Amino acid sequence: MKPDLTPGIIIENMVEIITELSEKNDEYVNLSKDRAGIERDYNLAVAKKTLELKNLGYPIGIIKEVVKGEKVAELKFSLDVAVTVENACLQAIKDLRSACDVYRSILAWKKAEMTAQ
Repeated sequence: MKPDLTPGIIIENMVEIITELSEKNDEYVNLSKDRAGIERDYNLAVAKKTLELKNLGYPIGIIKEVVKGEKVAELKFSLDVAVTVENACLQAIKDLRSACDVYRSILAWKKAEMTAQ
């Protein structure tokens, strides 16, 4: 631990983390909305293509494979990326919470240390 971590600096760092956490929470909400929209578009494209192929007389057994054509594949890729970005944001939120917990522990330790003196 750095000796220059005074209680004041620790609290300032915690305030910064809480601000970042609030921003990340807002970002997560937006990413979740984006992911949901992409997922909706993907599901609609799959359903539309499935019905189209069914009406063209494709056997049910191969429709699942044929549906994965270029447009649907692009939507699936976008969905996979959106899910990954959303998960990364969620992990960043968890990391910020952990950092805040560490500062809280250091602050408690410093308080106990000062009380013992």
